[in-house]
Amino acid sequence: MIRKYQLEKELEVKECVIYQSKQPDLLQLYGQSFTGTMDPKNDAGFGFSNYVALFLTPENNKMGAYALHTETKDKTEQLNKLVNEKMGKTDYHYRSKEFTHQAWHKDGSYYFLTTNSSVVNAGQKTITGDWTVISEQSPVFLEWFTSGAGFSYYGEYLKEKKKPEHQGKNYSYKDFIEEEKQKGSFMGSTYFEDYVQ
Repeated sequence: MIRKYQLEKELEVKECVIYQSKQPDLLQLYGQSFTGTMDPKNDAGFGFSNYVALFLTPENNKMGAYALHTETKDKTEQLNKLVNEKMGKTDYHYRSKEFTHQAWHKDGSYYFLTTNSSVVNAGQKTITGDWTVISEQSPVFLEWFTSGAGFSYYGEYLKEKKKPEHQGKNYSYKDFIEEEKQKGSFMGSTYFEDYVQ
């Protein structure tokens, strides 16, 4: 894919090489196009445009994750609607005045959707979105992604889910936060702030 689309590296760190592109062929999800920009006159970089990011592991050059980022309100709304139709209900869903965070685990991958309505870009208020898909075979990317921002609670849940007492059981995110609340843990009641039940 990197050769086919002649992609250039955006960033390389020890565990990851990131490529980004605004090419229309790569800005597709379930047959729908997500091309767009907030400022057609200033479209040289990625700051005002919808783009895709590919995350590769340097030692084997395999893609472990990808992300679709939308800067434009119309495409973010399209993305939100499409993902929720295709993925269905999730028990990891937080909604505040400005942000939504949702996560799913299906078919060997983790799926994360974020929307942000607090952005002003090119002088216009907009809603941005991020749809990130991470393979189960990429624990480094998963740990990075779930260690901060809107998915740190999900990261805590994944750590708890690995414990022996939860193996072989259907242990949901909702089960996790209910347990934490009952235990009276430090975060117990915080998990329920902005939680969509």
